[in-house]
This record gives sequence, structure tokens and C-alpha cells, in this order.
Amino acid sequence: LRFPILIGDIGGTNARFSIVLDANSEAGEPTIVQTANYNTIDEAIQAAVLDRSSVRPNSAVLAVAGPVDGDEIELTNCPWVVKPRQMFANLGLSDIVVLNDFEAQALAVVALGEEHMEKIGGGTPEPNAGRVVLGPG
Repeated sequence: LRFPILIGDIGGTNARFSIVLDANSEAGEPTIVQTANYNTIDEAIQAAVLDRSSVRPNSAVLAVAGPVDGDEIELTNCPWVVKPRQMFANLGLSDIVVLNDFEAQALAVVALGEEHMEKIGGGTPEPNAGRVVLGPG
């Protein structure tokens, strides 16, 4: 993926967006929008991110609350349908990765520090032991 990268966490009620400028920077403070205030995800990204920043992302990584299958991805508790091919044209993106939000959490859990983890069960904590992501769904 080419930087800058738009990252998004799309839930049924809220969507969070931020931009990562390069491989050495962290994501900025996310812009949080209510999904009910926008007809489409493209409209939300345009209004909440692109219209408010001089930075134009080349790529996007979107974690969505729903099964990711095909080119029209329906969200579980939101009327938005994510259409990656359409987003290329509408938002000027060259690359888009869409993954399930729990898949994104599972991929990210390896980067958590000990202060963000809770050991379940007895014994001594093992830094390379299995990790679990729990949540609704």
C-alpha cells in the first residue's frame, strides 16, 4: 500500500477515520462520525476526512463490522454497503483493503504492550503465549 493511508473502523453506530502519513508515523486522532448521519461510507469519508484535510490518501484499510465477501460488503448493523471498486473512482484511492473488524483486532493484538493485556488463569505470564480477542458479534 502507498502512503498516506486512510484507516477506518466502521461499526454499526460509529465510524472512526484517521490518516497514517508514512511508515514512521502513528495514526492521528480519529475523526468519529455517526453512521446514521451519512447515506454511504464514501459520503462519510469525503465529509469527515477529505474535505477537512489537505492530505490526500493513496490507499485505505477499512475494518468493518460484518462479513467481508465480494465487491459489495454489507455491514451487520448499518445500512452502508462498502463497494471498494466504486471507492477507487469516488475517493481517488489506488489501493483498498477491507477486512472484518475482529480480523483487524486479531492482527493487531500482537502489537499490544503488557499494560493492555489481562492474563486469564493461574501461572506465570508468558510473553509469547496465545492471545484472545473477545467482543460482541
